[in-house]
Amino acid sequence: MAIFRSIRNLQRFEHILNTLLKYELGHIIQKLKLKHHLPLHKRLQRKKFEEGNEDPKKVRLVFEELGGAFTKLAQLLSVRPDLIPMDYVKELEKLQDRVPPVPFEGMKAQIEKELKKPLDEIFSYFNKKPIASASIAQVYEAKLKNGERVAVKVQRPKIKELMEEDISIMYFLAEHLEKHIPKLRDYSPISVIKEFETWTRNELDFKMEARHAVRFYYNFKGSKTVRIPKVYSEFTTRDVLTLEYIDGTELHNLGEIKRKHYNVEKLIRNGTEAILTQIFVHGFFHADPHPGNILVSKGNVISFVDFGIVGYFDDELKKMATNLFYGIVEDDLDMVMNVFIKMGMSTKEASARFKMDLEDLIRPLKDGSLKKVKVSYVLEDVFELVHKHKVKLPIDFILFGKTVVTLEGLALRYCQNFRITKYSKPFLKKLERYGIENAKKEIIKTGIKYKDLVKTFPERTLNVFKKLEAGSIKVDIEDTDIKRLTLEMDKSSNRLTYGLIIASLIIASALISYIGRGPMLYGLSVFSIFGFGIAVMLGLFLVGSIMKKEKKKGASEKI
Repeated sequence: MAIFRSIRNLQRFEHILNTLLKYELGHIIQKLKLKHHLPLHKRLQRKKFEEGNEDPKKVRLVFEELGGAFTKLAQLLSVRPDLIPMDYVKELEKLQDRVPPVPFEGMKAQIEKELKKPLDEIFSYFNKKPIASASIAQVYEAKLKNGERVAVKVQRPKIKELMEEDISIMYFLAEHLEKHIPKLRDYSPISVIKEFETWTRNELDFKMEARHAVRFYYNFKGSKTVRIPKVYSEFTTRDVLTLEYIDGTELHNLGEIKRKHYNVEKLIRNGTEAILTQIFVHGFFHADPHPGNILVSKGNVISFVDFGIVGYFDDELKKMATNLFYGIVEDDLDMVMNVFIKMGMSTKEASARFKMDLEDLIRPLKDGSLKKVKVSYVLEDVFELVHKHKVKLPIDFILFGKTVVTLEGLALRYCQNFRITKYSKPFLKKLERYGIENAKKEIIKTGIKYKDLVKTFPERTLNVFKKLEAGSIKVDIEDTDIKRLTLEMDKSSNRLTYGLIIASLIIASALISYIGRGPMLYGLSVFSIFGFGIAVMLGLFLVGSIMKKEKKKGASEKI
């Protein structure tokens, strides 16, 4: 891979190496065999390349100083406890993505180029001072010609080119990591950079963020407790995003929230329910709910902003996440363990080792209660095991875990006794009703699928009998075969009846299991276990009778 494509790229690469030396991480340069890229006088300073104690803080400072794509890579790694240890995750979470703003004239030219109009033809007011400035974009407050207040998010000039240069260096470093540090090969650094490249391309496409915002907007349309900013698509491009301006207080501003006399209890309840609804009902959730991305406004309404990082759940992942959460809230440790064991284990041996460690971690809690333990502590310990055993979890499931941990951390700022399990109880009851409604919908769907067959079956049967009466259907049956035919029809109808009973038992048991009614055993309803048991016994009897018949048939054919 050609890394030195331009003098700027070479200078950036040298800057990276010098930054590692500055924060006493020269041993990384030594391990990657990159010393020869440094000036001779620095190569001769042997102490700088001696291996010392790994310090997560130094790593964070390196990422922070490098900025650009390296800041974004650190943000990705901070939500990947399956790739790096938890002490690094916690440290990288502190990373600040704040950089000096680009002068207004440069940003104004960018907006006018994207929207293809002078600024004063679109906006009646535009504040030249940004309300937020980060490595990728700056946000401004403005007012449209119709008087509506908006927030305009604008990408920094040439940010895409700068990101691409940094990513090319990352690929180069990832290749060296895989080549020279064998223990990292299992984590596939090159694949991580590929994932990061996709992540970055998505984040640099404001049209995609606009689509996310629109989806959130319609998911919460009509809500009295959650407000999502409206997207102004006519003033949105890949590089400029125009949203409704939300006049609210950032959630981390505790002093301002107290001064405005917001009801903290309601804020916690509304925020918890909003995030859990996104995860378990919509299957589409805000995966970066840090305090700066959540605003509080009049009536204890919660607003979400910045929709660059989101998580998606298909039905299977949603079920897994629901089981995990339900297991924690209801003290069902077996259910918690089964969720993690079912995911990401490539071999039975690996699964068994992971299960043993997970059991050692969670079983001691059996003496107390999961309800009294912070969910964030449980998940963080589990993620440590995930990293230890190199368990590959779906990225959206990891985002879910991090979102729940962030939610609990935010709430604990306002209420030291906050336990997500307590606030989740009413929501889980709603979720149960939602599950019943979904089950009903599935039954109705199946009915619709076969309604034409059921509707026309009597008429078609009558037509067959009419044709038989009229003699238009000729059937040749030998007299000696009638008794045998009658016997076979009798046996077939019995088997069909058994089959229908078995199918009914399976469907009924599955629905009971899905709804979770009645006494529970190992996370399953006792009624559903009983139903499945009867279905299995009848099924075995039916299969046995069929095999017996086939055996007799084979013997008679030989004769």
